[in-house]
Amino acid sequence: MSAEGELNARAILTDAQVGEIKELYLLDEHSYTDLARRFRVRKTTAQQIINGERWDHLLEPGQAEALARVREQRHNNHGLKHKRRS
Repeated sequence: MSAEGELNARAILTDAQVGEIKELYLLDEHSYTDLARRFRVRKTTAQQIINGERWDHLLEPGQAEALARVREQRHNNHGLKHKRRS
């Protein structure tokens, strides 16, 4: 069994940074790309953290649902922007 989170020898982020990524995303002001640049990771890493695919052991109660709501809201808003341009 391998170590989780910042205890993993290959970890780039600390537990605190992962928490900050989630909090910034919940503010609904930062995209995956913004967060990836800020924390010097790949966009897919930021996305996987938000989606609970990585660092899921750090999810606080109710946080997964809150992140999902923000993702859904962004998805819906993105679709509206494209419909308006047509």
